Amino acid sequence: MPKIPIKIMKGQSAEKVADELKVDLRNNSVQPKQKQPSKKWLFLGIPGLIIVVLLVSWLIFSQEEMPFAGLIPQEAVIFSLIDQTGFYQQTAPFSQFLKDSNFYGQSVIDKLSNYLTEANLNFAKDIQPLFKKEMAFILLPANQEVKFPFILILEKEVSGSKISQILEKIEPKLKQDYNFSSQTYRQIRITILEPLTDSSNYLYGQMENYFVISNCQNSLEKIINSIINK
Repeated sequence: MPKIPIKIMKGQSAEKVADELKVDLRNNSVQPKQKQPSKKWLFLGIPGLIIVVLLVSWLIFSQEEMPFAGLIPQEAVIFSLIDQTGFYQQTAPFSQFLKDSNFYGQSVIDKLSNYLTEANLNFAKDIQPLFKKEMAFILLPANQEVKFPFILILEKEVSGSKISQILEKIEPKLKQDYNFSSQTYRQIRITILEPLTDSSNYLYGQMENYFVISNCQNSLEKIINSIINK
């Protein structure tokens, strides 16, 4: 049987295989690994996203007129919108605590509650429905009249005559503790309650779609001016 010579090329076969493998790995059938986004750019993008969201929100809500816009004096120290329904529900359970702590204005709230009870009126049923949900609270700088002049502005939900009917039921009870008088300012009747003991006066009046309460006549007149000139 004839011998067939076999030649073995030492070291060359492994190199050829390696070269072939290199070619196969570069083939388009194998997708290259995608580069992951840098954490640096990720963190830089978050503040930018927040800014965009805030900008869009501002553009949306700036188109809506804020309640009581144009009525707030420029010198106001504090201006706040209060949800009267939510405020009453949240503070009612703490009324005794606020009273014991001598919380600012709590004595007035307690007196008003007593006046309503004596007049057979319920605050939630008879008073709150007279006005819209939001009311404005304004605190102004101290003046010669009072140290803490404040203003409450409520927007009417019913006619002025309906509010007057409720006041006619409450005022006889108020007269037990206050001297009543009235003034006319720009054809608006202002009722003045002067306490029998040493304390601040309280004033209120109806004008157009608003009912305003204050402890400072000058401040009340400023709001009347703002409402009429609006």
